[in-house]
Amino acid sequence: MQAMSNNGDIRQEFLKALGRPFLGDELFDGIADTVFFLKDHRGRYVAVNQTLVARCGVKAKDDLIGRTAREVFSAPLGERIADQDERVIAGARSISGQLERHLYPGGKEGWCLTWKEPLSDGRGRVVGLSGISRDLINPTAVQSDTAALSQVLDHIRDNLDAPLHLADLAARAGLTVYQFDSRIRALFGLSAGQYVTRARIELACNRLRRTTDPIARVAQDCGYADQAAFTRQFRKSVGLTPLAYRRVGRPV
Repeated sequence: MQAMSNNGDIRQEFLKALGRPFLGDELFDGIADTVFFLKDHRGRYVAVNQTLVARCGVKAKDDLIGRTAREVFSAPLGERIADQDERVIAGARSISGQLERHLYPGGKEGWCLTWKEPLSDGRGRVVGLSGISRDLINPTAVQSDTAALSQVLDHIRDNLDAPLHLADLAARAGLTVYQFDSRIRALFGLSAGQYVTRARIELACNRLRRTTDPIARVAQDCGYADQAAFTRQFRKSVGLTPLAYRRVGRPV
């Protein structure tokens, strides 16, 4: 407990010395292929980087602050982003490397990987989210393949409580198992099987941090019929048992 107290003191001393809030946007200003943003509990931009400013065709960051995705982007993109924000905030559930199609200035279409993380106050209440979207640069991927692959990744995220067989997933994407695995490796640096396992463990971490559901229920909702098997995989991936992770991960 003493170490945790000292860490808190160090953080407070640093922020006091800084003399202003640090929102992180400056760090991402020079990264042309990555959009960075913070949003409040209503999905309104609180901080953005220069990349997002340029892509929205506005002059300054202040032109985006206080606006929602629905107000910044035309439909259907704005609606999709805003709906996604609302799900992250309401469900307190992270998004990790979601493959999405985006529109850029001039009508150009492209693909990106998006991460979003709910932000909580000291009482554990979600007060907003942070996120990045990184352009996908993969000249070997065919657009039709990428669109189909995106739909399969959505299917995985929506069905983590059900059996997910690689042959079935590959068929959904119109690919062989080898092709499907190769696409996943190119995007995420993981095999297809590892990607599914990571998605299940990430969901489990979220549930353990933010709910009081029994561990057996968490295991079942993450696709593990056997709690012992879930505990073994969780410990292998995270380094802690689910119970230990819950104890250190929940807000005080």
